[in-house]
Amino acid sequence: MNMLRNALPLVSLTVMLAACSPGGEVKPTVNNTVQKPDEKASQASKEPVKLEVASNASGSTLEAYKTLVYQFNAANPSIQVELNPIAKDYETLMNARMASGDLPDVFNTHGWSVMKYSEYLRPLNDQPWASSLVDEIKPIVTNDKGQMFVLPFDVDMTGLLYNPTILKELGRSVPATWEEFAAVCEAAKQAGYTPIHVGGKDDSGLAGMINRIALSLLIMDSGKNYKKELAEGSFDWNQFDRVTALILSWKEKGYFNVDNVTADKNATHTAMAKNKALFTFQSNQSITEIKKLNPDSKVNLMRIPTLLKTDEPFLISGERDAVGVWKSTKHEKEALQFLSFLAQPEHVSAVAASYGIPAALKGVKVDLGSQGDVYGQFSKLSVTNHFDRQYLPNGMWNTMKSVGTSMLSGMSAKDVSKTMKQDYDRLRSAAAR
Repeated sequence: MNMLRNALPLVSLTVMLAACSPGGEVKPTVNNTVQKPDEKASQASKEPVKLEVASNASGSTLEAYKTLVYQFNAANPSIQVELNPIAKDYETLMNARMASGDLPDVFNTHGWSVMKYSEYLRPLNDQPWASSLVDEIKPIVTNDKGQMFVLPFDVDMTGLLYNPTILKELGRSVPATWEEFAAVCEAAKQAGYTPIHVGGKDDSGLAGMINRIALSLLIMDSGKNYKKELAEGSFDWNQFDRVTALILSWKEKGYFNVDNVTADKNATHTAMAKNKALFTFQSNQSITEIKKLNPDSKVNLMRIPTLLKTDEPFLISGERDAVGVWKSTKHEKEALQFLSFLAQPEHVSAVAASYGIPAALKGVKVDLGSQGDVYGQFSKLSVTNHFDRQYLPNGMWNTMKSVGTSMLSGMSAKDVSKTMKQDYDRLRSAAAR
């Protein structure tokens, strides 16, 4: 167990002081006083409680966490928070910690607070901030018994990105159905634009495309959805052909950029910034990158189309940054105290601002810059969770990345469905053991 703990790099925000002589020589301190047993016990009782906090944050978000940990430690000398930043292989290491029965006192749930980690987390409904969750995140972090297990900092609202400048030139409106979407793509192609820009070198973008379309066709379709079958494990994976077939039809019609296999995310940003591409299945953070390239760009967020005209287009809402308390921690009181500190409005705002997305607690203001209008237009819209987080066993995000790349290289819809079924069955069985 100690070896496992030592595998996680510790960032302990403490300052060590050494007493040096004026000449720079370190002199040992001689103490001939013999301590009595009760004095030793008294000193031991004053040692700070150490909290291990594991996080998969990186970049500016990790810096926000480090600042908050430093502030907390300075204000609470009886508690020492030790931050473990594990940007790489976080999920693998957390799986090992779960298997060993030795989890961090507090940890990030990276989008899986309910489906993966809830059995290991302390319910947090009794915390003073629990009633302040915004409507967009509440159903995502709450189980069917009404229990919530994390403090969410922000709300990750996702749809498609589109270029209003091109759409206006084409004389078209934002499509609400996939039939309308294809018609707009055809018009864009005829006008010399790239209808859908795909950065195939970034396989997570391809997984995101599959994730969105699967939700639309298999979950949000009022004519027939497969929520129950996916939950029970009885889903007929031949139905997944519909998802893959739609994507492949766009490829066959020439709606993707020619270099769709080798292009990266930066190529997508450039094409959108130069008004050469109409749609892309990238996250909202791409809007910021596009505007860096072209401050006058009108690129915006749109809802995900549906199959039927009678169904309302939707957005995906999910956890971005959220932390929970291990239910078996020996330091529950201190862990909850740390969460209460993190839940203060200015601290929630700091983490949300690092991603440039709205806060998950009511009344918390975040400077979103130009993104403010993007989110504001959909503030009252109903949302749903990510397809893989809600309906697939943990680990299938990697499967979707793999089949997404293979699709662009010629993999058939049937073979995609076959691969998805194999991994679904394998991972579901592994989770049940």
